[in-house]
Amino acid sequence: MKKNMLFIVGLFSAFLFTSCAKDPANPGYAQYMFINAAPDVAAGLDFYVGDLKQNILPIAFGSNTIYNSTTPGDKPITVRVAGQQTVFSANRYNVSDLRDQPARYTLLAVNKIQNAELVWIQDNLTIPASNKAHLRIIHASEDAPAVNAFVGTATTALFPTAISFKGSTNFIALDATLLGTSYSIQIRNAATNAIVRTQPMTAVAGKIYTIVVRGSVTPSPWVPNNTVSSTLVANN
Repeated sequence: MKKNMLFIVGLFSAFLFTSCAKDPANPGYAQYMFINAAPDVAAGLDFYVGDLKQNILPIAFGSNTIYNSTTPGDKPITVRVAGQQTVFSANRYNVSDLRDQPARYTLLAVNKIQNAELVWIQDNLTIPASNKAHLRIIHASEDAPAVNAFVGTATTALFPTAISFKGSTNFIALDATLLGTSYSIQIRNAATNAIVRTQPMTAVAGKIYTIVVRGSVTPSPWVPNNTVSSTLVANN
């Protein structure tokens, strides 16, 4: 009798697991990271999905959240000036569900407040090959020229085409070690080759990075220090 009861319990557990694994009502999750690249909001920004605020402290210029999770579907996104009802920008976005590899996105607040925008980029977080790290560039400075990236003083650009405002590159592979390989990434004006910004980074094998070019050539009178600069973001 005891053996029969154990068999029945085991059979029921297997049936329940199989049912859950194939349950079409299980929506899965998507993930998103928010980056504040808006150069003239001194108070920082608050980020909402629907009515739910996603951050505890205001997100300062150049800062980002970790990847948060959400069920897929049409999402109302609102970004407000921190601690105020003033809407920086709002939009709706449709996030998908890729099941085994959830869809991941980067959402950026860009431009000065009178022309505020949200930029939505889908991320490819495929794990790098052995002894490699991945890198991409996002251009989030509204009045900076188109740029490209170079390793130090190299003459060959890392990316095949220039990156303009609101543009992003695909991820490329860089040599890396478990202890980290040091790089000096020069962001240069794509037309004149003048250095716009030099971003140091340590590429650890298996890691994924984004360099965000942000700020303003002509800074806001409210935040005059937010000239063109860059941020290194770890995506994993």
